[in-house]
Amino acid sequence: MSTLAPLAILSSVIPLGPALDGWTLLEGSGTRLFRYSVAFEHSFSAPPVVHLGVVGVDAGKEDNLRLRVRAEDVTSAGFTIVTETWLHTRLWAVDVSWLAVGQ
Repeated sequence: MSTLAPLAILSSVIPLGPALDGWTLLEGSGTRLFRYSVAFEHSFSAPPVVHLGVVGVDAGKEDNLRLRVRAEDVTSAGFTIVTETWLHTRLWAVDVSWLAVGQ
């Protein structure tokens, strides 16, 4: 008999871009961040493991592509996607895929 509890898995793709309030990744210099809150369709019994992947990028060709994404503030009800760029990189859109695994 297994002692592992059943796992719950949720996933989605979030299109991020200038249509969202506070998009700061299109203009400027230095480090710029954009935060997007994700609410899970169903809560987990404890904070799940969240994995992110970049599945689409629309960036300006004038400079190098500089991009980081990470999950912060993971709770049983949701988490925050943090998208970051720096120097003069211009990001028109970033599509982020996420997968949450927990109980």
